[in-house]
Amino acid sequence: MMHSEIENQEIVERYVRNQLTPEERQAFEEHFFGCQECFEKLQDAERFRAGVRDAAGRGRLTDEARAGFAEGRSRWLVWAFAATACTALVFAVMTAWTYLTLVPGLRGARNRVAAELQAERQSQVPLEQGTVRVEQAEANVPLVMLQASRAEEKPASVLLQAGAKHLVLWIEIGPSRYREFRLEVFSSETHLVTSVDHLTRSPYGALAASLPADQLPTGEFLIKLTGENPPPAALAGEYKLRIRRP
Repeated sequence: MMHSEIENQEIVERYVRNQLTPEERQAFEEHFFGCQECFEKLQDAERFRAGVRDAAGRGRLTDEARAGFAEGRSRWLVWAFAATACTALVFAVMTAWTYLTLVPGLRGARNRVAAELQAERQSQVPLEQGTVRVEQAEANVPLVMLQASRAEEKPASVLLQAGAKHLVLWIEIGPSRYREFRLEVFSSETHLVTSVDHLTRSPYGALAASLPADQLPTGEFLIKLTGENPPPAALAGEYKLRIRRP
C-alpha cells in the first residue's frame, strides 16, 4: 500500500472507524508496522477519536459539534501535519543561520582574542628583559688590570668578595693589526673555563671583558688573548691571574 493511496482514500480515518475491508485492513497493518510516519498518524487519529468519545460521554459535545468533528477530522489531521512540517522547516532554517552566521562570528571573536593575547605577551617581553637587566645590575664590580706575563713574574691578583657576580678584565695592548680578539681562560694548560669573542679596543685603546664570578673559583688561571680578525689568527698575549676569596 502506497502513501498516495493512504492519503487519497483516507485509509487512516477509515481504519480508526473500522470501515476498511478485511483485505484493506490487512494491507494497511502490514504497511504501518514498518512505516513510522503512518504509525504516528494512526496514533494521532486514535487519540483524537478517543477524546471525542470521552467528551460525548460526559455530555460536553453537541450534535452540531459532532457533525463538525466528523467532517473536519481529516482537515484537522492535515493541518496538524502541516504545522509539524513548518516547525521542522523553521528549525532547519535556524540551524543553517546559526552555522552560517553565528559560528563564523564566534570563530572570528576567538581569533581576535588569541591575537590580542599574543600581542600582550610580546609586549611584556621587553619589560621582562628590562627587569632582568635591573636585577643583574651590580655595584663595585671588581676589576683587575692584566699585563703580559713572563715566567718570573707573579700573576695579577684580585679579591672577589662574597656576592660578586662579575669580574672585569682590563687588558692594555700595544699596536696590532687585529681589530677583533678572542679571550680564553684556562684553569690549567688544557682545561678551558670560559671564553669571550669579538673583543675590540675601547676609546682608551684597551680591551675589557666581563667574566661570571661563579666560574672563577679560588686559584690561578692562564688567560690567552688571540687576534682573530683579520685572519689568520695568532696569539697576541698570555696573562696570569690569581683569584682570592675572603
